[in-house]
Amino acid sequence: MKRNRIIRTLTALLAASILTACMVSAGAEDATKDDGSLRIEEGTLLQMCEYSDPRDPGYGNEDSDILRFCVYVETDYDTDNDGMADLVKALVQVPRSAVEGKYKAGTIYDPTPYGVGTYEEASTHPEKMFNETPFDYSSLYRACKKRTPVGEMSSMDCAQMARPARDWNYTVPRSGGEKGYSYMQVYDYYLVRGFAVVEASGIGTYGSEGFELCGTHLERDSHKAVVEWLTGDRKAYTDKTGCVEIQADWSNGKVAMAGCSYGGTLPFEVATTGVKGLETIIPSAGIASWYDYTNSQGVPTIFDVSYANALAGFNCGGTFLDNNWTVKNREYGSWLWQIAQDQLETNGNYGPVWAESDYSKDWEHIQCSALIVQGLNDFNVTTKQADLMVQAFEKAGKPWKLVLHQDGHNVLDNTMVNGELWNEILTRWLAYHLYGVENRIQEMPAVLVQSNLDGSWKALDHWRDFTYVDAPVSYERERNVVRSKGMAKYTRDLLATTEPDAASVEMQDIFYLNLDDGLAAKYEIDLPAGTDICGVPEIHLRLSSEIQEYEGLMITAILADTADDGQPFEAYMLKDATNRRLPVRTIAEYEGASAWGSNEVVEYVQDMTEVKAITYGWTDLTNPGGGYDSSEYTTTSLLTAGEFYDYTFYMLPTAYTVRPGHHLKLILTTWDPYRAFLDESFEKLDMNKDAEEIDYDYSYIVDNAGIRVRIPVVQ
Repeated sequence: MKRNRIIRTLTALLAASILTACMVSAGAEDATKDDGSLRIEEGTLLQMCEYSDPRDPGYGNEDSDILRFCVYVETDYDTDNDGMADLVKALVQVPRSAVEGKYKAGTIYDPTPYGVGTYEEASTHPEKMFNETPFDYSSLYRACKKRTPVGEMSSMDCAQMARPARDWNYTVPRSGGEKGYSYMQVYDYYLVRGFAVVEASGIGTYGSEGFELCGTHLERDSHKAVVEWLTGDRKAYTDKTGCVEIQADWSNGKVAMAGCSYGGTLPFEVATTGVKGLETIIPSAGIASWYDYTNSQGVPTIFDVSYANALAGFNCGGTFLDNNWTVKNREYGSWLWQIAQDQLETNGNYGPVWAESDYSKDWEHIQCSALIVQGLNDFNVTTKQADLMVQAFEKAGKPWKLVLHQDGHNVLDNTMVNGELWNEILTRWLAYHLYGVENRIQEMPAVLVQSNLDGSWKALDHWRDFTYVDAPVSYERERNVVRSKGMAKYTRDLLATTEPDAASVEMQDIFYLNLDDGLAAKYEIDLPAGTDICGVPEIHLRLSSEIQEYEGLMITAILADTADDGQPFEAYMLKDATNRRLPVRTIAEYEGASAWGSNEVVEYVQDMTEVKAITYGWTDLTNPGGGYDSSEYTTTSLLTAGEFYDYTFYMLPTAYTVRPGHHLKLILTTWDPYRAFLDESFEKLDMNKDAEEIDYDYSYIVDNAGIRVRIPVVQ
């Protein structure tokens, strides 16, 4: 069987790369064998079985090298109060030879809740799901009855009973034809190389039982239960109604959890349980703290801070009482309403409702390693989340690696990282952690950072060991007054001449740069050409305000790059309004199954711009003095009008190299229309209302002599 064409053509690059130093595992299988066992060569796994398309209308397990079937894993709780422990549906994809007993398979477990089918209306109108009655959270932990097995079925027999149209190729209700398990082909590249792949979306999602409880310990534990089934420590059944038990008889008991966004969040959740068998996690754009996802330094940073209820409702297909998703579970509607009220009441402050979903504080039980992937241009799940993850693993004393790329909210599949195809890097990472293949992957650099200049990669030995320099700040007057009134009109005037999608992505940085005098204060920051910024920039200010009776008033700081002559320059600029991703171009092809059948190797493309926003910070005008740690934002004291207070914007962690002939701009403003009150397509701003009706009126004064800009640099 041929190796990937691109791997052969890039031999010289691979030999020069730190990541390519490999050793053949002692006793490794001969790669020329075709007996259904793993094919190991030079520390990696080669394709060992033929790919079959699970979406093919004629697909059947009897003719496939890969067996696919569903199981129902039993949890410890009865969240939907039906008298029995909730079951979680899981789709298993495993090479036939593992089921036949020729080897035991390690498992890639993707817990993405979106995969089984989503309820769009709950995302756009979450209030329609509400039952406005108080909910007792303790009722979710009620005692429940477990099932008693009446028999047992092997994986081979279960696979023979599988029905694709019923089990994974079903049509999602009220979705316009969307098929179930929409992420099931993401890991095809690894599936044909001998890894099993399991997809489970957790309690309350379509096909499973219980309530979808976004960010809570019960959601976490439902995914922990799937890991326990893979290690032999948990029961699962062949369907919802019978009690025929099925074991993961093909599993070697080693699991890697991987996913992106919500799917990248759940691996971090489960890692903090210390569950046996979870060897490693590979979170891309994962959330470490839901507080920091929806708030920043004491202020909400999204239109509706009660976000957990909207996301839970979006994935709540399993809670409907009928097959067409028209009859809602009233008790679940009560939970959605209650969690929304509890989040709204915090108004940007940290509290118990956020503490439960702050996994960065639960590091004591972590037992696995982590390969953390984060986009430097991801302002959905921001770089602070990756930073919190790194800190948690450092405190736990467990191995971690951090990869910071130039894309937005995305994974690295089919891209080159430090001279090697990312899919191959992951194959060796998984081979080491799930099969014990000695390939020195653990010696890859602690941190890999993709350059904003040319897309090349730099290796760092550490992450949070920041070296700070004070950057000179230029200003014209002793004080600046920054007001909020007029921001709505400015935003609406921009939209009047710009397509909404373009305004939400391509015009964003220009929007900040061109803010009218009075809506923003702007300063020039001088740094030597070639300065490598790496870490958490800090903006220290002295501000006063006339506001006394309010709290949760957003103030915003932006660090942006501009050319000294004002001319456009090349930069990585987001273009995709829906997913916030960079444009790409194809540079090569390779052989072998990959995500959705794609075999194109791509690289990110730069575009011309007059300004590039590097990093952001948001804090509460009425809550000065807080730090980087979210839990500090618990109370708000009444400020004295006209008195100056000390504030620090802890900007989002970043890595950025300053070009020759460039300088940075610091832009200070009030509420950020791209974060606080408008979604990415600007649908939240009612264009039929007069601007005066939606305008806020608050302001602050900046004592320019008190400005201090601390920049973390790589020496």
